[in-house]
Amino acid sequence: MTRALGTDPARRCLPTAEWPSADRDIWAAALREGDILEPGGERFRHAPGSNRAVEGGYGRWLAWLAHAGLLEARVAPADRITPERVVAYLETLAEHNGTATRARRLEELFIVAQLADRERDWCWIRDIRGRVRRRHLPTREKRARLVGAEDLVDLGHSLMRQAESEADAAQPSWRCALLFRDGLALAVLALRPLRRANFVALRLGEHLAPRGTTWWIRIDGRDTKTGTPIEVPWPETLAEALESYISIWRPILLTRRTPNGAGAQSISHLWLSARGGPLDTQGLFDLTGKRTRAAFGRPVSPHLFRDCAATAIAIEDPIHIGIAAQILGHRSLATTERHYNQARSAEAACRWQSTLARLRGLPPEQETD
Repeated sequence: MTRALGTDPARRCLPTAEWPSADRDIWAAALREGDILEPGGERFRHAPGSNRAVEGGYGRWLAWLAHAGLLEARVAPADRITPERVVAYLETLAEHNGTATRARRLEELFIVAQLADRERDWCWIRDIRGRVRRRHLPTREKRARLVGAEDLVDLGHSLMRQAESEADAAQPSWRCALLFRDGLALAVLALRPLRRANFVALRLGEHLAPRGTTWWIRIDGRDTKTGTPIEVPWPETLAEALESYISIWRPILLTRRTPNGAGAQSISHLWLSARGGPLDTQGLFDLTGKRTRAAFGRPVSPHLFRDCAATAIAIEDPIHIGIAAQILGHRSLATTERHYNQARSAEAACRWQSTLARLRGLPPEQETD
């Protein structure tokens, strides 16, 4: 269903190449690179992921205008944004999107509206956004979709063992290579829950390189959503699996590249697709969904891996809950707790009580106030 969104005229986000020239010019100016004399555009110093989100959100607005017959190229972009149209836009979004997505789309529209005309008062867009957010109800209960982080790691190891047992010793098949890749990706994502864009962008020698006896993941702050650089060691328990993937399984996938195809420039990418090209974010979404659905009866998306990690820490090791923010690349623990800690209060409290009992040398049942 996700891939069909781009072809549904009622739901697609208009790519910048299809924007009216005035809108393209506004966005290009906002992204303009600065130098020692010029400060650059207003969005120049924002993280690429944040700019992509704004671009997609505004593209959604333009697609709605086009579908409604309201995208007049000769009308200034700011003049197209009226309260009546925004309300109608929201009504259309409500047919497919929850309140969180609608609020986000309004914020993205507000950002570009300011770029289009700084002299106008666009606070009314944020006022509408505030009313939408106050009515927020989760479209799906996230807690019910969580899986234990240790179960995700175990699934990864199981898939890698399956690949090794099924492979022909002389010439392992590309299907087994994909199976091993999926297992390693699941295990790594459970232990190092990077955001999808950062995970699939990992390149050997650039973002992943040996340092002494350990491999390290290093991502520049310019490439992260929060602008915070990421520098963490590769999971020690997966070091041998990484060596096997690089030396045995990844080369098999590389052989499936076509000279002029998508795989031609993929030599440094860690994660490869079935065609030997770079694995993209949709490919990662598909493989995690497929493998977790088969194992647990429900899909676990790459983003949900982050919730699983934060929740596992909150339940299993509440003393060190602060490390969750570092693992997830958040600037503060408040963000981690607000978005990702799905631990039940009672369950966490019981775990904490047991931890205290162990520290004090008492049986859990004797621990009292």
